[in-house]
Amino acid sequence: MKKSLLLVMLCFVLLLSACAVGPQGPTGGSLFKDGIAEFIETNYVLQDVVSSQQGSNEISEIYLAENKSIDKVAADLQAYEKPREVSEKKDDKQVLIYQDSFVILTKNQDNPEHTLVEISTYNFVRNNYNPSFFNGLFAFWLLDSVLDVDDWRKRQQSKCYKNNDDCYRGYQSSGGWYKSGGNSTVRGGTSSVRGGGPGTGK
Repeated sequence: MKKSLLLVMLCFVLLLSACAVGPQGPTGGSLFKDGIAEFIETNYVLQDVVSSQQGSNEISEIYLAENKSIDKVAADLQAYEKPREVSEKKDDKQVLIYQDSFVILTKNQDNPEHTLVEISTYNFVRNNYNPSFFNGLFAFWLLDSVLDVDDWRKRQQSKCYKNNDDCYRGYQSSGGWYKSGGNSTVRGGTSSVRGGGPGTGK
């Protein structure tokens, strides 16, 4: 009887473990529905995660593509899955928009031979990015359509201005810390490079 009870309890615990997926899912990217997230996770090295306390569906993951240029990474991504939109390359950055995510490529400032690959949910871009980041990359009417916000640039710029212009400007400009919506701290906390959470120093 005791053995049967223990067996039932063990099965129950195993079932719970299988179902208990953290906020980022079993692969670290379940918020991203498109297959490009899996490709990025498989081929590049996770560096950091930036998330907003304002919403659990606002997240940006930063990966490192070692010894690969922006052109090479962009070609590899497009060969794996065709994006909805592809920006021009300007100021050492390029953006690919997929069905459920923005993939933002920037030259690594610490080593120009590497490329940073940042994959962000639409909600993260919509609610946290400074519109100026996309200057020269996309027409803003296109971003209005993708983000489903009328005059997103004007609305977001107003929000950033009220926030002392402290909106997210990409990982290398804003790092893992920045303020959004008053006192809400946006912070990455899973990296082996940058650890901690809100209230923790770099």
